[in-house]
Amino acid sequence: MAPKTQKRAAAKFYQEDIVQRKDDSNTFGVILRCWQDAEETPPAGDHIDPLMRPLVQGEVGVSYFPKPMREIVPEDTLELVDRLYQPGDLLKRSVDDVRSGVVTRTHVKGRLEHAVSSFSLPGWKSMEEIESAVEIDMGEYVIYNDWVGQVVEMFDESLVEVPGGTLVRLPELSARLAVGEKGQDILPQPVGSVTGILGFLLGGTRPSDRDTVISVKHTVLAVAWLAINQSLSPEEAQGKPRPQRYWYGEDLGKLTTITRKAEEAMRVGDRVKLKNTRDGPVTRHGRPLEGVIEVDTLVVQETRTSVDVLWQDGTRETMDVKQTVPYLNPDEYDCWPGDHVLWKTEDHKRHVVVQSVNAQDRTAYVRVVETGAVELASVLELDPHGSGDWSPLAPANDGLGVRRGDFVFIHREGTTNGARAPMVPRIGEVEEWVREAPTLGPNGQIGGWRSEMTELGSRIAEQRGKEGSVDEVPLKQAQKGDTSLNWFGEVLDLRLDGTIEVILPSADTIVVPLERLTRLYDSVEQLEDLWGDDEGTVEDEDDVEVWEMDQDGHWVEGTMDGDDDEWESADEELDPADSMDVEGGEWSPSTDTVTIPPPINGETPMAVDSALPPETQSSAATQSPSPHPPKEAGDVEDGPWKRFEVLPSAPVDHAFYNTPPAQHTRQFMARMSKEYKALQSSLPDSILVRAYEDRTDLLRSLIIGPENTPYEDAPFVIDWMLDANFPQTPPIAHFLSWTNGNGRVNPNLYEEGKVCLSILGTWAGDKSESWSASRSSLLQALVSIQGLVLVKEPWFCEPAYEKLRGTEDGIVNSRLYNEKAYVLSRGFVRRALEIPLGGLEEELRWFYHTSGKLRKVLGDARALIVKSTATQGDAEVPEADRERAVPRLSSGGIIALERTLGKLQALQDAQTATEANAADGAKAKAER
Repeated sequence: MAPKTQKRAAAKFYQEDIVQRKDDSNTFGVILRCWQDAEETPPAGDHIDPLMRPLVQGEVGVSYFPKPMREIVPEDTLELVDRLYQPGDLLKRSVDDVRSGVVTRTHVKGRLEHAVSSFSLPGWKSMEEIESAVEIDMGEYVIYNDWVGQVVEMFDESLVEVPGGTLVRLPELSARLAVGEKGQDILPQPVGSVTGILGFLLGGTRPSDRDTVISVKHTVLAVAWLAINQSLSPEEAQGKPRPQRYWYGEDLGKLTTITRKAEEAMRVGDRVKLKNTRDGPVTRHGRPLEGVIEVDTLVVQETRTSVDVLWQDGTRETMDVKQTVPYLNPDEYDCWPGDHVLWKTEDHKRHVVVQSVNAQDRTAYVRVVETGAVELASVLELDPHGSGDWSPLAPANDGLGVRRGDFVFIHREGTTNGARAPMVPRIGEVEEWVREAPTLGPNGQIGGWRSEMTELGSRIAEQRGKEGSVDEVPLKQAQKGDTSLNWFGEVLDLRLDGTIEVILPSADTIVVPLERLTRLYDSVEQLEDLWGDDEGTVEDEDDVEVWEMDQDGHWVEGTMDGDDDEWESADEELDPADSMDVEGGEWSPSTDTVTIPPPINGETPMAVDSALPPETQSSAATQSPSPHPPKEAGDVEDGPWKRFEVLPSAPVDHAFYNTPPAQHTRQFMARMSKEYKALQSSLPDSILVRAYEDRTDLLRSLIIGPENTPYEDAPFVIDWMLDANFPQTPPIAHFLSWTNGNGRVNPNLYEEGKVCLSILGTWAGDKSESWSASRSSLLQALVSIQGLVLVKEPWFCEPAYEKLRGTEDGIVNSRLYNEKAYVLSRGFVRRALEIPLGGLEEELRWFYHTSGKLRKVLGDARALIVKSTATQGDAEVPEADRERAVPRLSSGGIIALERTLGKLQALQDAQTATEANAADGAKAKAER
């Protein structure tokens, strides 16, 4: 269904893949970076870390073991050994397969060797034969007195064997070392604070490549307490205050560890022990008089993994992971059997449970919770997230239902979580101290609460072996059969009847309704959400090279020679009436205007008219042309299709109508006069703008979707507000989204109204793309939206996806997105005609009814349905249709589209009847 172009080779490796060098079978590695990753591109230049340079396609960043080394290498130099999944992960058989599956269970076996001696154990060991050699790790959960907490920092004491057999004690903050690690970077320099088992060394020890870690003990834990047992009554909960922050000594024995099932699986590099220790190798370290340490810790050297997969069609299969690829860019409508979703149509919104999905047809059988009936639905009408502004790059954490691997609180039988199903609330309060980023003082000393923890851990280390020293007590583990913690558990599976399987700390499995569960919102999630909110606002207004308007109202290439261009003429005299009186003058559309907006998110600029600077002609030629309203539009001098007009008053349905009007200065009015003149002379035929005499700070724009895009002939309305600082700050835009909660119509146009665009300061593009008071304009912003947002392949507007253009992954996802955008934007036509839009009612009526555009929308959509129905199952799209933005529709797309076409046809029939009645009336009057 995509155009036949030269496809790029599919990626061979993904993050966390275990690989082996083809030229050295003893050298293994883990993939840390891939070309296709959705990541910020590292800046060019010299880097201490060899992995931190931009990748080209076909390269990966890998970290090797047992010899520690990091480098960027071609994929062809490596061979895949194993691929890591955990329950809840998504996968496919290949990147171009539309069907995906969800991992329900992993089966891992590994080859082990002794961490210190490197003695290799024969054969492969299963997960049932080993246990973790690490008592607790960063990010793991603990329970105390009905509270669930998460370890956010640790202070360690490591024993290091140096040449000669001496053991030294190394106390330090954070989990840096593991048993068996060797090298000169183990001991710090200087080592004056390093102590031996029986006391301080006197400075004779220096780092050596033979230094070996033989023991690591976590002596102090910092725990972020997140939430309390939800089965307690309010009175009981009040009697259990939030526990302490730091845990050490005997208090450690009061904590119970809770480990996620996925973390119990072997991973290369894990430190483990055999459950049957009689068969394992042991090394001994130290001197008899000082104390001997026995080490039975093993390292996982190689793994083989298979996974149980639940496919979208409901079938289950156990597969070798090397026969699969991770599904990194899920479609927003993707769902799997057992998922709780909302089924949204124009007439109803219902809670349903997915039974099976036909990914090729984009249809799903769903069970309606209220009635128990199983019905066929289009996946385009299903909302699996409970958020129309979901994005695969930043998926909403709040959502519908639960997922395999989620930690959940279980409410008492007969009670609920208080939310309306299928919404499931999440709880977990990260205290302010946890949000504090690490800081260093002028002497390199760590600051904040980590400083307190370091002092505490250091005092414990100094007293080790002396009178009054602190001895650690092992953390408790949840015991099989102990039901005291059974108010908390992990989601194992989702049943087709809507119930949820949960495994409890007692190892028992229970089945509960969704309404009795609340999800745990952990520290990692919250901090990622907190630190990920910075996208988008451009604060630096430095002068940059952009396009500017000359004295004739034409856009030309700007220069860096000062700020005294036309837009900055703030001191000239201005008659306020002149700036508003644009309707009375006679004008005709400019035929030689060049409007070149700056690029956003990697898109190539598009020409609105034919005249282009030479350097942009070749790239602009690949873009779709602007749409053309009926030819008579530009010739109707007094008709409704006036591209720019000033109306007496702002409509009450304007998004910013209730905002207090800004106090505008002479400079503001002078600037607005120039903005109005530019809009009057240079707007393309397919963009209308309305300004208002009573609210100079407000505007409303109508943009008609360009030809051969998913948005063709659809109306896009954006309301604008200019605050008191305009033009020093960019205009504020609000998109009127009419998607009925079924998702974004475009990656840059959010359902809540945000318009994500560099020139508006809502996306952090480079400086040449941002708003400049002296060189940017409202016209530029409007044409940017039409030319760079409403494009033929909008999926690639996501910055991280532009580099996937031409790949199998990109082709499949772009096709699915185009279908969704096309169907949703047909609904925009209906909304614009059914609910009058202040200031644009006559224009929309004229465009869709009088000029016949609604008939065209209906005809084009029905022709597409006929083509799609006739060719369903065909692997190839005919040559003539390959360049179409939407060459075919899936069965699910047809179902959703036909609902909208039924409403549009009713509007067309009503208009036809009105016109017929008017004609009959006129005829009768003439006959009289």
